[in-house]
Amino acid sequence: MAVPDADAGDLLKEILGPLLDDFKYWFARSVKLLERNDLDFIDSSDRVMLLEQVRQARSELQSAELLYSLSDNKVGVDPKLVAKWHRLLMRCAEVGYRYRQLHPDADFSPPDSPSLDPDTQ
Repeated sequence: MAVPDADAGDLLKEILGPLLDDFKYWFARSVKLLERNDLDFIDSSDRVMLLEQVRQARSELQSAELLYSLSDNKVGVDPKLVAKWHRLLMRCAEVGYRYRQLHPDADFSPPDSPSLDPDTQ
């Protein structure tokens, strides 16, 4: 069933805006994890490569957000790019999981970022 254009625009705004915000948040956490912590369980060259990929994804995300806002929230993002970002975040999540296993009291949430915990808002 076809969705009318007005509804498609509303749907895009409801889904894409929060999705881009989520990517921004999780990329920031990943950068902090990779830059500020001793990750002796990952090869240093792999760590540098992963950090560079996250920085590149953040740049792509910033461009996508700019185009999205300049188009009055009418331009989407290529699903292949979103899938690439998701795969990258899953790799970062694996590193974060391993780090948290070794350092359960560590905090690497980005500074000045909103909490995802609804009890703290």
